[in-house]
Amino acid sequence: MPDTTADARARQDRTTAAGLTGTAAVCVVLAAGSGHRWPVLVAAGALVGAVMVYRRVMRGAYAYWVAWAVSPVLSLLLLWAQPSDLRDAAALLALPWAGLSAVVALVLFMLWRSRRGGHLDWVVWHPDLGLLRREQTKRAALDWARWHYGEPSLIDRLDRAPELARQRPLYPYADRPLKQADRPQESL
Repeated sequence: MPDTTADARARQDRTTAAGLTGTAAVCVVLAAGSGHRWPVLVAAGALVGAVMVYRRVMRGAYAYWVAWAVSPVLSLLLLWAQPSDLRDAAALLALPWAGLSAVVALVLFMLWRSRRGGHLDWVVWHPDLGLLRREQTKRAALDWARWHYGEPSLIDRLDRAPELARQRPLYPYADRPLKQADRPQESL
């Protein structure tokens, strides 16, 4: 399967973000070894650039967790770059902000990860009938297919079958159990 332009651009953006992150790491090591403040500022700029480039690649709800995860690192880098006479005053703002943004980043990461790129829904479908049911979890989709529908059907994540996202489910109501009359009839 040939690469599309979007795939090539996404790969290039990932490579650029990794290069900028590596540049930031080298600048931090250089600053630690030399005692100069300017490499810390260059590292902060490189991290901001890495987030901006990588954010174009990430898709889905809660994908901005990356920016929140870099925020505490930037706060600590900018605190390190402060002159020693201002460092104590800056620490009063930078350290609580770093802690808060780290917690927000963790929560957003967990939400982002659970949604698997924004596609939390699982679908129960049949090749001839189309979309039967959408559920939020795999377990709920399996239970519905096994206990309510009872006929052979397929279960998959919605992002693996995007053509089903446009279809309306044949059985949209969870609180309405299926009756025998509601079941599709098999032709002989």
